Amino acid sequence: MKTISISILFAATATAHPVAFEGAQQLMFGYSGDVQNFEFYSSYSERVAWGMHAMRFEGDEDEIFTGLQHNWLLKRWNLPSAQANIYSGLGAGFAAVVGDSAAPAGLGFFRADYETRKIYTAFDAKWIESTDVSRGVFSTSFGVAPYEAEFDQLNT
Repeated sequence: MKTISISILFAATATAHPVAFEGAQQLMFGYSGDVQNFEFYSSYSERVAWGMHAMRFEGDEDEIFTGLQHNWLLKRWNLPSAQANIYSGLGAGFAAVVGDSAAPAGLGFFRADYETRKIYTAFDAKWIESTDVSRGVFSTSFGVAPYEAEFDQLNT
């Protein structure tokens, strides 16, 4: 049971691709300073996925967004020792200042990543817009593995 709990904890901090292989499902949680993020996607082909996206922005007045999102894999480069991807997404839902009534809102999303068996890099940009909430969230990720794992092995 302890191993499962630790695995779930680490999985909650991992970043998944917003589109995976056909039939795949992704569950992602994120927390960074004043932004909390929840995403669940189901890929219905190797190039498209749809799902739910919720975000909370903490500040003087907390703001929230909840909606449905559709993601596309725009381009993939399968290189001899690496892979790179460009994704885009659009969402529609509701946003509000916490305690106020929600208004219709839109979400735009862009992601680019590059990875080898040793390094991982990514850039994400999300923009939420409604009558009361206008927020952009931008992030970069970088990771280095202590060793090169084979393609069918888990790398730490």
